Amino acid sequence: MVSNAAITTMDLHVGEVVNYMDYLEHTHRPIFKIVIPSLNRPEELCLTTLALLRSHGISLSNVGVFITPTVLAEHDAPEWSRYLAALRRHDMLEVELLPGAKGLEQQMRKAMEWVGQGYMITMSDTVTDILVRHTRRRSGRQFLAPMKKGCLLPLIHHAHGLMIAGAFTAWSVNPMHNAGRMSSKNLISRKLGLLDGNFSGILLPPNWNQCRVEKDHGLIYDVEWSASLWSRGYRFVRYMNMCANRTYRRIGGQESVCKNPIARKAKENASLKKVAAKFPKLLMWKS
Repeated sequence: MVSNAAITTMDLHVGEVVNYMDYLEHTHRPIFKIVIPSLNRPEELCLTTLALLRSHGISLSNVGVFITPTVLAEHDAPEWSRYLAALRRHDMLEVELLPGAKGLEQQMRKAMEWVGQGYMITMSDTVTDILVRHTRRRSGRQFLAPMKKGCLLPLIHHAHGLMIAGAFTAWSVNPMHNAGRMSSKNLISRKLGLLDGNFSGILLPPNWNQCRVEKDHGLIYDVEWSASLWSRGYRFVRYMNMCANRTYRRIGGQESVCKNPIARKAKENASLKKVAAKFPKLLMWKS
């Protein structure tokens, strides 16, 4: 195993870049913070995303969880108290619990203010695993399998090296979860941004506040955040053969702020129309 693996601009130019597995033996890691916006999912957060990070040997002291300052109708206790109790039950009190805001776009604004400058990793609060695409030798069939334990930190390090060498602003795993369709043709749609907020990283640009998502557009955060950054000349790199495993439409999160699927769809459509009008060269609205 290569212990001093590094990525250079020339590597990118010739198309020969070391694998993230070659970063396993590195002892000097880049400084980073992991931000996780969350609402009404204290137990799930501990059992999924935080448990995943711990299983890969990533210190939970690097993690900031942003809590919506509210008391939900179905619970007597404030969100803060519920999350603190869950972290205590699961022996995860090294996680930094931080006051967020209402709406995902406002939560992320708080997260970026907390990070300030530097390397920020974003994860959603129900990631059970990072899946890697493989190909069966005999049939050639592609399938997804969990990343080998201990490889998440090398991946974060590898991604940092890629961004520095290629002057990229951000990286992301593939938002597509179908092993047979993880191609460059699937770029951006109403459901998929160029960046997948379930697991991505960014070297926060100085003008991030100008790029941030509009108020009340949390339902389409990944799409608008991708378009806003790209329109300003920022470029991304995507790990095409990986995705973050999670189940959508779970209780909590955005489901806590929408009355029903019909209301959610209507709100998404209204937001998408506005973003398509704002970035006509990147998004096209089809009714």
